[in-house]
Amino acid sequence: MTKKKKVTEEVIEEPSVTEEEIVEEIIDAPKEKTPEEVIIELEEKIKELQNNLLKEKADLENIKKRLEKERVIERKYAAMSISKSLLTPIDHFDLALTHEKSGEESEKIFQGFKMIKEQLNKALEDEGVSLIDALNEEYDPNYHQAIMTEKVEGKEPNIVLEVLQKGYMFKDRLIRPAIVKISE
Repeated sequence: MTKKKKVTEEVIEEPSVTEEEIVEEIIDAPKEKTPEEVIIELEEKIKELQNNLLKEKADLENIKKRLEKERVIERKYAAMSISKSLLTPIDHFDLALTHEKSGEESEKIFQGFKMIKEQLNKALEDEGVSLIDALNEEYDPNYHQAIMTEKVEGKEPNIVLEVLQKGYMFKDRLIRPAIVKISE
């Protein structure tokens, strides 16, 4: 017994294309560029890429300069935080040195404190810390913090009469303003 297969054929109709349509397709088809046009196009692309390269080089140089400047500033002010933290102990040394001394042993301790304070002051000066001179100077809100005023005969207004707490600078930056009493 043999089986027979049925084969069906499908007929696909192709749309008919006219000669006019073919001519229009040829006319509308993109034309190949002449070698001169290709050269001009490539030269423009080269100029654009060169310009982009120059911009990127300039950006890179600017970044290098900015980073170097930041490193210099960072190194310049690296000791600022430790200098600031040493100001309170120095104030305490000053306070301890103002007390009366009694006896020879107290005198030796006093001299030891005085030497330590001088060494601390010297170390801070070497790092760029300086004391703000405020007494009898004109009040400057950039460096002084006035918490009291007093009317004094013979003194001009806004003159520092008393320094209540010393102020300090680190190189060209203010660490702590001098707390002062000024004249009215």
